Amino acid sequence: MASSGFQVYVTFSGEASKGAPGTTNTPINHVRAYDASGKKHGHVTPDYDELRGMALDGSGRLYLAVANKSGSTIQVFSSTIGSDGFSRAFLGTAVTPQTSTALSHPYAVAFDTAGGLYASNQDTNVVCGYAVATAGFPATPLAVASYLTTSFPSGGTFYAGTCVASAQPVTAGGETPPAVPVAQGGLTMTGFTAAPASAADAAKAPARHSVRGILFAGGALYVADEGGARVAIYDAATGAYRSALTKTTDGKSTLSTPVGLAYDAASGHVFIGDPGNDAIFSYHPTSQKFELKVDKKSGGDGLKKISGLAFAPDGTLFFASREGKAIYQRDKGGTVTPFVSGLPDTPECLLIAAV
Repeated sequence: MASSGFQVYVTFSGEASKGAPGTTNTPINHVRAYDASGKKHGHVTPDYDELRGMALDGSGRLYLAVANKSGSTIQVFSSTIGSDGFSRAFLGTAVTPQTSTALSHPYAVAFDTAGGLYASNQDTNVVCGYAVATAGFPATPLAVASYLTTSFPSGGTFYAGTCVASAQPVTAGGETPPAVPVAQGGLTMTGFTAAPASAADAAKAPARHSVRGILFAGGALYVADEGGARVAIYDAATGAYRSALTKTTDGKSTLSTPVGLAYDAASGHVFIGDPGNDAIFSYHPTSQKFELKVDKKSGGDGLKKISGLAFAPDGTLFFASREGKAIYQRDKGGTVTPFVSGLPDTPECLLIAAV
């Protein structure tokens, strides 16, 4: 069992309300907290429509991706936890589509070592960076990554703040950025109509496979390129494309649909959740060893359509199962046990927050 002193935050996909006709399930639209023993607490945040990734800045403030297509935002909440032991006060809105054209159906948020805020966006299929005001909001787009401006000087104009671009440009806010080939770091996208006939068509055209989780570790930015069945690696300072993880070092396993990313500070490994394989992979940047870490044989039902994953301070890995509507934990010895079962909605992203 994981030690105390932290809470497991979880967001939900809202798919509980999309069941068979006549179902009465109601989606969970707030961040929910569980203590280290698995006890449920109340709302960390107010309700929003369609929540995804979370991140804490250097001051402990909580940043939350609201992914609703007609109301995409990144919201900010206090570093201080309320007297109830779990809630956080709303501070303000960091990013909206009006301040950042690239923000559309965001999935993940993350901070680099300099305090820059980054967000991956499923429907523009890019990762953008923002400079955050001292108060924690608002956040304004950073300069486009130098790698993109030097490598593609005449290809057009990237969305402001673009760090990682798409191989299939998407028009948003009247802007159509240049394409960046996959071999040069462009992100893959499938199932999206780049130029829908109407606003109604656009609202019905999700990017079925596009950018998902993002993670900064060891001077690199890791990006889950779901449509490309890979995790792409970029230089954190320049945005230059370095390489991609696709097949394990032993050649026995290949990524399918990578989504969630987590960093184990104790071992220096990057962990990758892959729902297409019902598996977790790990990569060590120094040795460059890429291996299958946990699959259904060793992780049981917890690997069924794995979604979010996060590490507790003691090295316990928490991961969520969309199919099982549950959260599991894996201790440092590799033993997997249920953490929370019978969730009323489909778990999406996880975050560990100190209390």
